[in-house]
Amino acid sequence: MKEEFFNKPIPFKNLAGIVLLPANIGGTEGWMAFDTGAMQTAVNRTHFPSLEGETREIGKFDGQVVLEQVKETFLTDASVAGIPVDGVRALVMDMDYVEKSLRTLEPDLDFLGSVGIDSFDRAPVLVDYGQSAVTFAPDTDTTGWASTPLMMEALPVVTLELDGRERRFVLDTGANTCLLAAELQGSIPAAPLEDAPGVYTLPPVILAGREYPDVAAVFTDISQIRDRVDVDGVIGFHVLSPQPSLLDFQAGTLYLKA
Repeated sequence: MKEEFFNKPIPFKNLAGIVLLPANIGGTEGWMAFDTGAMQTAVNRTHFPSLEGETREIGKFDGQVVLEQVKETFLTDASVAGIPVDGVRALVMDMDYVEKSLRTLEPDLDFLGSVGIDSFDRAPVLVDYGQSAVTFAPDTDTTGWASTPLMMEALPVVTLELDGRERRFVLDTGANTCLLAAELQGSIPAAPLEDAPGVYTLPPVILAGREYPDVAAVFTDISQIRDRVDVDGVIGFHVLSPQPSLLDFQAGTLYLKA
């Protein structure tokens, strides 16, 4: 990423805890999710039916993790929040399930896909839900902020405490609901939500010494994720939204503002 885009707050749209950035791909305008848990940038096949490439099989979460045949291509004439992403390797896949969910909140929204950290050269990023802005390579003094290791494996991983035990989780800005490995159901005292079948409230999550109550979670098959990283689940919005959060991928540290 060019330095001209550093340290400039970029407004985002927050829909149901998903960070959406304005995007333009080949003249098609819409929104892309900023998704640190994306193994690869992906575009919504509905809006780009003519894009072709080599066929691959990947896992995606649609209520549960399922396998799908997708195409792999390279983006051209593309930008996200005004930042060029030409040449980025991207999957062309069915993402209508995401668009339909978002359109229940904003009927005219065009969801073009999700963009991962590799598209931005893994630059440090400040995510501020209070200001609805992300800032790449921010000039931020983190003195006094809480911090914890952010391990860069195939995906960014943090260690948190859940029900008195340390557990490894993918840190995913695209996760508005926490995912937990299905085999953990019954071993963690989770309370079912009356108005959301299959969704549970977890005991308080502790990350970097901070307690986060009322985390909503789904127990599901995450074997496709576990093929890449040894984790117990995926978490994002619930621990990142209460305060400005700086994800410094290069330094391997997550900072949470006091």
